Amino acid sequence: MADNMNEVPPDQKLWQSSTDELVKKYHTDAEDGISEQEAAKRLAQDGYNELTAKKKSKLLQFLLQFNNSIIYILIAAAVITLFMHHYSDSAVIGIVIIANAFIGFFQEMQADNALSKIKELLVSQNYVIRDGHKIEVPARELVVGDLVNLEAGDAVPADLRLISADNMRAQESTLTGESNSVEKTEDPIDKDSVPLAERSNMAFASTAITQGSGVGIVIATGEETQIGQIQQSVAEVKSQVTPLMKNL
Repeated sequence: MADNMNEVPPDQKLWQSSTDELVKKYHTDAEDGISEQEAAKRLAQDGYNELTAKKKSKLLQFLLQFNNSIIYILIAAAVITLFMHHYSDSAVIGIVIIANAFIGFFQEMQADNALSKIKELLVSQNYVIRDGHKIEVPARELVVGDLVNLEAGDAVPADLRLISADNMRAQESTLTGESNSVEKTEDPIDKDSVPLAERSNMAFASTAITQGSGVGIVIATGEETQIGQIQQSVAEVKSQVTPLMKNL
């Protein structure tokens, strides 16, 4: 099957590809899926289909707000003005330091809560086809090339390119903000550029199937998924400076 890889145009987008092209690209089978042995190999190579976020204690998060060169300067200024008996100046600087710490701390807490909610969206059990058999596996063990069965009520466990869809609709508000469910089909889309909300032959991790059924090939897992990229954007909020620091 590896010899057929050259038949797939290298610059072709996934939504443009036919089922045969997708099968060749991901070294899978449209009916039997990949083997258990191949799944284990890919899992070892790519890692679990999950979003990782390092947790810190709340106390440590708060204390780290003071770990900044500008804060060091402000603390030094507060101490100097205190020794010079400029108590009001020292108090103002102290208030600025504490206020900045609390703003940064609550900003990080909000980001952490958002990350936790995103992670929860990928915790599920799903039916996949491996070695020609339909089996149930934890979402975290899915790998690129897996064939995933989707039914109404299922959470989509990874980013998928649909190869069959029967009267399928999906709720994608977590990604697109669109409150209404959208129609899904397996038909290729003959466009070079397609907005996320209009990729009707793809299903994305964290979304849900509201109607119908279908089968999709896993094209991305974990942090490589669309929701994984959003997680990275949320994580970047934690490294941004507070408004007070910007003004300083």
